[in-house]
Amino acid sequence: MKRYILLFLLTFQMVFSQEIVVRGKAFNSGKFNDRVVYIIKNDTINKERKHNHSLYVNWKEKSKFQNRKDPSYLEWSKRSEVFNQLFNNKNYRTQTDSLGNFEIKAKLSDSLFFESTYHTTEKHLVADLVKKKKINLKLKLEPCEVWPAHPEKPTKLYVFIGKKIKVWESPSSYCNVGALDSRAIAKYEIIKNIYGGFKKNTIQFTSYTHSSPRRQQYIPFKSNFVEYDYCLLYILEYKGELIQIKYLFDDVYMTKEGKWATPLKPKGLFHTISPDLFKPDKINFITPIEFEYEDVFFKQMKENFPEEYTEISDGKIKVNYGYYVEDLFEIRKVDRLKEYNYLMN
Repeated sequence: MKRYILLFLLTFQMVFSQEIVVRGKAFNSGKFNDRVVYIIKNDTINKERKHNHSLYVNWKEKSKFQNRKDPSYLEWSKRSEVFNQLFNNKNYRTQTDSLGNFEIKAKLSDSLFFESTYHTTEKHLVADLVKKKKINLKLKLEPCEVWPAHPEKPTKLYVFIGKKIKVWESPSSYCNVGALDSRAIAKYEIIKNIYGGFKKNTIQFTSYTHSSPRRQQYIPFKSNFVEYDYCLLYILEYKGELIQIKYLFDDVYMTKEGKWATPLKPKGLFHTISPDLFKPDKINFITPIEFEYEDVFFKQMKENFPEEYTEISDGKIKVNYGYYVEDLFEIRKVDRLKEYNYLMN
């Protein structure tokens, strides 16, 4: 009897350890039915992607100046190679063709994950799939929140220095016009009103930004206003909703004279003010605006940071000039706020 049990277990193990070719069809739903579906074996790639991302975040946080010789960077770089090999390995990841057909080698004990943008990922055990006469899957669309639309012109403009309290972020949403945009609801304390005279001490508004904003390489200058504690913010009032002017904000800091000011930004950032058009002031920030850079970027730093307004030496940049918020608002009136002049008359 024991011999038969052992033989059965051995046969069972052999069957489930052998790879077979799984063939079938998989499709998306609705208006995205022409897009490919990706089939991933055992979610291996997604796990590696998450691990790789955590290593990258660890490097960004621990390596203050993004030193590529730092051990955390070297570890991330090494794991990136592993991820890329898996990502391009058809034994772990494949996709449907133009007719929805797919095939992948897998064991009966494996699981296959079917995923596509804007659709709910489905997980199926190979042992269950092979029982079907035909494998024909159709992914369901993810639930989607329709964001409010405002075709009308805004009726008011509020400009103020705000202190971040809390931000709730939403991912990009396929059922909205700006499908590549992400949405955030932000709550800020109003430290000082500059224009518009918002009546309350706190304000809650909506912000729309591209899901993948242009990368800005210069620490401490960020591409998203929520990464700063204090900002000069520009908010429009529409019917029933307050919305930040897209991509317009100025990070601000206290000066030794008790005034608020923003540092002069390097060339090339989307909210940089040209010192050739608007001459900056010498600013005595309480906390110096300075950071280090790698020698390999020295030429780039010299090209993008005007020498007469910054100190560049021994791998460190110190920004000595900028604009006080009252002057900053006047500058914005003639550039980014120009189309809203009717709100400021």
